[in-house]
Amino acid sequence: MSGVNKMRASLGQANGPEVELIVTGTPDYATYETLDGAPSIYDDALGLFCYARVVDGEYQSTGVPVTAPAPPGVVLHAVESDEVRARKINARRDRRTHKSLNQE
Repeated sequence: MSGVNKMRASLGQANGPEVELIVTGTPDYATYETLDGAPSIYDDALGLFCYARVVDGEYQSTGVPVTAPAPPGVVLHAVESDEVRARKINARRDRRTHKSLNQE
């Protein structure tokens, strides 16, 4: 499986302009940071990449777009817990397996 390590990428958003983020990961799990290292996630409800905080080991959107200044409490280079990453990877693999089984 191929992956990327700290690759700078322009990413589209449903409700905003493309944003430049640093991407690290694989097709099963990737993280996104602003150019200065603030964690971000795509907030589906807003259709924007927003700054993220780690709450109970998992990224949660602050609701503040990465095109604005970072809100208080955002920790640079924060990461999700090993347990959360493993759960997300397994869920992604399960969805992919389920999808391929339905196409047969």
